Amino acid sequence: MTASIRIKADDARRLKNDTAFTSFLQEVRDDQVRVFMTSGASDVEAREEAYGIVRALEQIEMKLDAAMTAETFLDRKEGK
Repeated sequence: MTASIRIKADDARRLKNDTAFTSFLQEVRDDQVRVFMTSGASDVEAREEAYGIVRALEQIEMKLDAAMTAETFLDRKEGK
């Protein structure tokens, strides 16, 4: 279990530090915000989809942060 926590944390750190990955995430987020901001009053479906995509991106970032936090807690537990 300890090894899997460390592997996930390393993977998460690598992704968060990967400028191409973060750039793509930001590009998708910006596109969806643009859809939301430029949609007409009747474009409820487009706004809902854009909102869902932005929430999914937030979930990805939260999972990455959680993986790194789990390693921090493990280190504290082990006295490192």
